[in-house]
Amino acid sequence: MKDRSFGDRGTGFSERKVKDFGRGSRWCKRCGCYTSCIKKYDLHLCRQCFREVANSLGFKKFR
Repeated sequence: MKDRSFGDRGTGFSERKVKDFGRGSRWCKRCGCYTSCIKKYDLHLCRQCFREVANSLGFKKFR
């Protein structure tokens, strides 16, 4: 009887496909996620990381 562990059939996930353009081509330089990346002013941060470091970058919250 064959052992049915992940080793003989894989996990089902393949490596990330490299994209040249579009949303998946950019990633956050701080945490590495591919979603909601802000590239304006060459920030290249996701929105969560931007909220954490915005003050130290010189951005001010007006509201």
